[in-house]
Amino acid sequence: MTTPTDASTDLPASSSMKAHLLELSDYAWQRLRHRLGGLTDEEYLWEPVPGVWTVRPTGDGGHAADGSALPPQPAPFTTLAWRIAHIAGLLGEDRTATWLGLPVGADQEPAPQGTAAAAIAAIERAHAIWRRRLAAVTDEALARPMGEIAGPFAESDGAAFVLHILDELIHHGAEIGVVRDLYAHQRPQDPFADACLRGDRAEAERLSAQDPGVVERLRQEDPGIVSRAASRQRWDAVRLLVDLGFGVDAPERSSAPSPLHYAAGAGALDVARLLVERGADLDRVDTAHQATPLGWAEHFGHAETVAYLRSVRR
Repeated sequence: MTTPTDASTDLPASSSMKAHLLELSDYAWQRLRHRLGGLTDEEYLWEPVPGVWTVRPTGDGGHAADGSALPPQPAPFTTLAWRIAHIAGLLGEDRTATWLGLPVGADQEPAPQGTAAAAIAAIERAHAIWRRRLAAVTDEALARPMGEIAGPFAESDGAAFVLHILDELIHHGAEIGVVRDLYAHQRPQDPFADACLRGDRAEAERLSAQDPGVVERLRQEDPGIVSRAASRQRWDAVRLLVDLGFGVDAPERSSAPSPLHYAAGAGALDVARLLVERGADLDRVDTAHQATPLGWAEHFGHAETVAYLRSVRR
């Protein structure tokens, strides 16, 4: 199971300031991108309280984020749409090049977007811009004062500026995670999903007998439910869901580790056997650590599970 450093192939060999900054940036981005998985338009634009700042249509086909040159006190609550647009703007703005002595080139700062899919694409483009610039910055630029171009921050060096951008990425990314958790928990729980996640086989079978379509609806609405149950180590729930016909792998486009990753990492050998027998992908790599289920078992020291997974991969 690799560390964030292992996953970054262009890090300098030495433990330089630039290497540390790249490693932290990569890790913070991977964590945020994982938290954006499965975002819907409804959640993206959710306004949990009155008077929020959000992203609104401009009337000409575009969108703009609410804001003010004179920030109100206290600061308004901001939607996921606003927070994603804010991070994208910070990462992709011209100053992340010019303040570090780099050319802007053909890069364009991503604009706020009206849908979740477009917003995620925009923040991915912004991160690519930022990552490319951070990889290109010189040690000299990180160590020297930025000068007149940085205005009131002229005496601050490039490393201090990079740390500021990373602070923005990290703390706004954490806010996104909290808002997503609030959204998930304020919505009524589907009784069938709740029974499945409790591993309550009798109740789940009763509800599916009353409504034969309930299994397919949950499969469509919550394709990651097996991974979620496995992440909580609710093996009774995993067995129930698999028996009901839910997929044994995380959805193809999901950034979540697969159920087999979790079973391997927990050393739940009987569950790992069940998942493999039902066709789980032994070679699937998780996005955070770039490791297979075998890698998880090895990392957490589960010798029996390691031996089993090695035997079935032959």
